Amino acid sequence: MALREVMLVVQKGDHSLGYYDFETGQELARVPVDPFPHEFTLSADRRTAYLASFGVALAEHSGEGGSTVSVVDIPGRCRVGTVHCGDYRRPHDVALDGRGTLYVLCEGSSRLLIVRDPASGRFDQALSTLGGGSHMVTVLRDGSVAFCSNMESGTVTALFPDAPDCPGVVIPVGKHAEGSVLDAEERRLYVMNRESAEISIIDVKRLQVLGSVPTPPGPVRVCRDAERLLVALYHGCGLLTVDLKNLAKQRVVPLPAKAISVGYHAPSHTALLSCHDQRVYLVDTVSNAVIRWIATRSDPDPVTVVRMEI
Repeated sequence: MALREVMLVVQKGDHSLGYYDFETGQELARVPVDPFPHEFTLSADRRTAYLASFGVALAEHSGEGGSTVSVVDIPGRCRVGTVHCGDYRRPHDVALDGRGTLYVLCEGSSRLLIVRDPASGRFDQALSTLGGGSHMVTVLRDGSVAFCSNMESGTVTALFPDAPDCPGVVIPVGKHAEGSVLDAEERRLYVMNRESAEISIIDVKRLQVLGSVPTPPGPVRVCRDAERLLVALYHGCGLLTVDLKNLAKQRVVPLPAKAISVGYHAPSHTALLSCHDQRVYLVDTVSNAVIRWIATRSDPDPVTVVRMEI
């Protein structure tokens, strides 16, 4: 066995976490999980994955949805546990803070679940998001503030897990708020607004919108490198890069299908875009060009790269 770079991708329609060789695209493993996993997050040591089982294919679809988070041992390539959400339905996004606390955002119940000990399989608190269509969550490293994007409300809610009696702060943003990312200093939160085609910039300390910047159509998910935001364009079918020092400085790398999610592999300066054509496109962020693609199982969504023995 040798250490290799392995791409992990949540495969919604296949109800699995897929493993692919980053260089060759060969499928290495497939771990079944609960139906229709959507977002996932990795532990700090990148050995454990937590997958929110939404339970239906899309947010627009009716149905009660799921109520679990599947826990996968990444090196062991097997499922090892479950976090139960009880009566709170349609968990869509998950995040971990620097202390190892797990946050589970339940869209169907508009609740953010706080899981202090993920190994216990139980949540400790359920905080109202004060919004509709609660879809994505971003948490400060110290766990003091969790930001929930509410698609139907066009808002982001700041919640305070360590002070649950402190009322949440509802911050109006654009239409259909989705993914968000913090800058390196955790001073700014950048929120993607799919239907108003703009990025809202939130001051993390004051919990106020500082302004917004227009984008091409359909920004949905976002991550960043040291200098730029990397944005998946759903309607615009591409990778958008946005200079953090000058947000008006933007560039689009076209893709042949709608982009759903974006990840980043820093060692190779590669963005990874999951798309509707059942492929993950790899984009060199230095040359701003597609360098190859990897075919996956049904409905790839969030994606990352880990180093492991294969």
